[in-house]
Amino acid sequence: MNNVPITAITLSAITLVCSLVVAYSATNFIFGTVPVVKLSDLGGITVADLYRLEVWRLFTSQVIHSKQIHMLYNVVSLILLGYGIEKHLGWHTFLLTWFITGASGTLYSTLFVEAPWNVGTGGSQAIFGLIGFSFVLLTKLKHSLFLIGVLLFSFVPALMLDILFAHYPKPGHIMSLTAGMLIGTLRINNLATTKAQ
Repeated sequence: MNNVPITAITLSAITLVCSLVVAYSATNFIFGTVPVVKLSDLGGITVADLYRLEVWRLFTSQVIHSKQIHMLYNVVSLILLGYGIEKHLGWHTFLLTWFITGASGTLYSTLFVEAPWNVGTGGSQAIFGLIGFSFVLLTKLKHSLFLIGVLLFSFVPALMLDILFAHYPKPGHIMSLTAGMLIGTLRINNLATTKAQ
């Protein structure tokens, strides 16, 4: 039970249910593709939403998706990353990393799209944040073929999709990846300092 990533599984279940419910309410089909503009009324986020103090959108925007196939890939990636790193981070650090990197990357991504399509949604940003943390953690782990495999599964296809459709890594993904690496560096340095004392 100690190696079961409860936080990752819980977040994945929330994402799965919320995204499918939103898809059904918007399209009458649980695997329907929801137009980005519609997601504004269903939990997506823009900077204007924060000006109206709708801070709950920092969470909801991460658990709803326009394309449900993409959502399933994010859910599987999140569970695998959980198995790879949650036991090393603890549930609270895993949750905070997911939330901070996901929320900041999702909001940041809205700055590069014109209204009304500037609605931030999806779990990819948080996945990139956890990947960033994993890259740092991997430098401290001696033998972790499982984590290397998880990183290949979760990072390479996501990056290739960015290149294929946007022709460059999306700014929100880069922001979250960088934030995850920063959090990872701070956390690991803090642990090293604590053990040394």
